[in-house]
Amino acid sequence: METKSRHYEFEGAVFDIPMYYDELAKMYIEEYRNFNENPVWTKNGCPITHTVEEACPFGEWDKPERFYTCGECRFYRQIAPHALIGVCRQEKRQWANKINMQAMRQS
Repeated sequence: METKSRHYEFEGAVFDIPMYYDELAKMYIEEYRNFNENPVWTKNGCPITHTVEEACPFGEWDKPERFYTCGECRFYRQIAPHALIGVCRQEKRQWANKINMQAMRQS
């Protein structure tokens, strides 16, 4: 079977998402990696996340009394209409702040 992938270039982040053919859907579907274990960052240090990923503690929503995903957060911006991934623009999740937090924990 042919190997396919979809190429993304978004805000300085460049990566490929492998695709597999789904017999039931009769189409190729993106097979997203675990962005928590293998992060991808924009040139401004913003993480790429899954739309349906459980939201982080820094998220903000219109109705704070329920369970949320990244896709519902005001800081999340979807990469493309067909994609289930996007960019988190919450300042507290940017790579510079992550590095600073990790350094403080190690001290």
